[in-house]
Amino acid sequence: LRFLRDANGISFLKKRKVLTVHRAKKYRKFSKVLWFAALFSFCMFLRLQVYSLAYVPSESMMPTLQKGDCLFATRYDKTNIQRYDVVLFDYPDDEHLCFVKRVIGMPGDTIEIKKGKVYANGVLLKDNFTAELSNDEGIFQVPEGCFFMLGDNRNHSHDSRFWENTFVRQDQIHGRVKCILIPFSRAGAVQ
Repeated sequence: LRFLRDANGISFLKKRKVLTVHRAKKYRKFSKVLWFAALFSFCMFLRLQVYSLAYVPSESMMPTLQKGDCLFATRYDKTNIQRYDVVLFDYPDDEHLCFVKRVIGMPGDTIEIKKGKVYANGVLLKDNFTAELSNDEGIFQVPEGCFFMLGDNRNHSHDSRFWENTFVRQDQIHGRVKCILIPFSRAGAVQ
């Protein structure tokens, strides 16, 4: 066969070798594209199921979080929310917005704000993370499956005290804030 030539003067054996090399190049290109698609899919899975990133646009969580902080939150433990956790959630009055606040009221709690102090079921809650005491008062009964949120900068926070839909449902929570990523000077765990 190697002596037989086609119209272009290339022997059949050489032509077969050229086709094999061409196929190998196509395969390498395809495998690179496939590898990139798999990596992209894996990263999207992590982003949607494991973690979330957020930017702090206001001073409502000072001194814990500063305006401009970039946050890392985990999604896998959002069903195990505890009092004092800092969480990301859909704003109850407009679910297109994502808020970050501290969980103060748990499902079934009675939250009372009196003379700047916050009580849950008659017990004074710790407030060593707040910028200042609250200037308002009120009593809130937290329904089952919902949470009561307050910002740490109580007098400069738009939170559960002022929302039309006062409470955050469990399914509106995106994740628990674990740490500040940026700026690097403030990077570290969120308490």
